[in-house]
Amino acid sequence: MLQNKRIIVTGATSGIGRAIALEAARHGADIAFCGLTEEGAAEVIHEIEKCGRRSFFRALDLSNLDEARRFTRDAIAFLGGLDGVVNNAGANFFHSVLKAKLEDVQRCFAVDFYPAWAICQEAYEELKACGNGIIVNMASIHAERTFAGTFPYNAAKAALVALTKSLAIEWGPDNIKAIAIAPAMIMTSQLVEDFNSSPEAQAELRRLETHYAVRRAGTPEDVASLVTYLLSGVNQFLSGTTIHVDGGINAIMESPRE
Repeated sequence: MLQNKRIIVTGATSGIGRAIALEAARHGADIAFCGLTEEGAAEVIHEIEKCGRRSFFRALDLSNLDEARRFTRDAIAFLGGLDGVVNNAGANFFHSVLKAKLEDVQRCFAVDFYPAWAICQEAYEELKACGNGIIVNMASIHAERTFAGTFPYNAAKAALVALTKSLAIEWGPDNIKAIAIAPAMIMTSQLVEDFNSSPEAQAELRRLETHYAVRRAGTPEDVASLVTYLLSGVNQFLSGTTIHVDGGINAIMESPRE
């Protein structure tokens, strides 16, 4: 499906990004990826190379936009071009609107929004040159449906959705498609560890899962399988939209309270 495609995946040393990088490699792509530290990178490199594909890795803080841009340029040079970008890296910044400080908002956008914009800018020429460039931006269900105390994370993810629409509109004539993904609760290894930390946490997970139509949380592979399909470019008419990977929770209306 992705034979000889050249893909950048940010934040791919663990979690959703790792699953995307490995799934794409299994389908024939060469992968350039990054992480905040080197932890987990060697295993990802090993798994990619087991698939007979090439890998490029760099540890960096993407909030340094000069470094983010340099990583993108060096990744493109290593790959010999570029067919797709997955802006997956991010972190949770949860505050109330009232108690959030300016530095909280600035740090959130510095990690969860600005690097995606900068990497897209840096990747534009190569995505145009390949003739069928694909950008996938990892947003969140919180960009549309959220709850108290998730600011400014929800605002940054909403900005990613808006960026995706602008990319689709402005770069569509250059045969570049842009799609946002909005996952709900995804059981990354860190989240699994958190919920296994106590009987109370396990009970809370079971309670949360009852809110989903499919009665379970998602897995990184649930997201990766969709992203791999999008990166294939099989669908030439899908762009500028947000796809929910949320177990049906977005379709559910809360029962009226007595």
